[in-house]
Amino acid sequence: MADVPAVSGDATIATMIGNYYFRTWIERFEANLCYDKYGKQAPLPAKNGNIAVWHQLLNPAKGYSLTDGTTNSASAVSTRKVSATVAQYGDVKAISDLAEDLAVCPIVEETVAALGYAAALTKDAIIGDAIGFGQAASTGVADAASTKVPSVFTQGFPLLEGNTGSLYWAATGLLNGLFSTLPTIAHVRKAVTALKNVNAMPFEDGNFRGVISPAVSDAIRSDTNFATWMAYTNRGAMEKGRIGVIEKVMFEESTNAFMSPVVASAWSNSAYVSVAGSASLHGALIFGKGAYGVTKLAGADAKVNVLQGAEKSDPNNQRTYISYKFTMAAKILNPSAGVILTYFKNV
Repeated sequence: MADVPAVSGDATIATMIGNYYFRTWIERFEANLCYDKYGKQAPLPAKNGNIAVWHQLLNPAKGYSLTDGTTNSASAVSTRKVSATVAQYGDVKAISDLAEDLAVCPIVEETVAALGYAAALTKDAIIGDAIGFGQAASTGVADAASTKVPSVFTQGFPLLEGNTGSLYWAATGLLNGLFSTLPTIAHVRKAVTALKNVNAMPFEDGNFRGVISPAVSDAIRSDTNFATWMAYTNRGAMEKGRIGVIEKVMFEESTNAFMSPVVASAWSNSAYVSVAGSASLHGALIFGKGAYGVTKLAGADAKVNVLQGAEKSDPNNQRTYISYKFTMAAKILNPSAGVILTYFKNV
């Protein structure tokens, strides 16, 4: 029997098999953003300039005994003020009408949602920059002849070295053993003690707040004492996605918590430290009520706008513009109301 001749195109039959496109988007991952919600909110009214000013009346010293019939000399009332200059932030995306008409997923709607998160992330980062590490932690400073040691900077909240309980307000050289490589519950207790010693106020629930990265959270949860805290105080908190209350601190995890890379070049010629590749500094901010302030112009938060319609620059209405903008500033109001527990991680 003769062979049946091959049908023309057999080799390319696979190209006729179509693709099925799901008409929903894959979920985007979003960080848990904390800084804005815990800041003292003070809207800057419109048409009142670009500088927000907070005032504080300082506590008088203790009084003294009075002499009968004698009028004592009066002393002045002492105050202090903190100011911050507001600035505007934003972003804009363009989507062509062809992409919008042909895309199998609702691209405009998803872009609106994505820009809403981008606005919140930008705002969180602005606040973090204003209250966290003051400069790049990889900055090398001369510690001795031919020796460079990276320094840790702060915008105002003291840095806590957990092992000794020492607080640092100025740029501090990151020497071996100077900053904790493994944060513990005992370090958290030292941070709370430092806040209590200056009468820092907890929040309305009686607890301070703590914003920490997953790396710091992992270390604290590895503490052998963590199981005890879990058993008595943290079941409800864990069910809500929080670590819970430890030493009167309600902790929340955020990948946007303070973190600064320490590049290997910053450790060159160092007699104190060595880094295989890179390292990072993680700052766990533990703070009380009114530690820092956030001001937004006219109290308005970020708003996402969708612009459609023909105009001179786009007469055929070929593009949809999606944008957001907001005007704000953040500032440490009371440096004594917060502590940055600094954790050094050698990668």
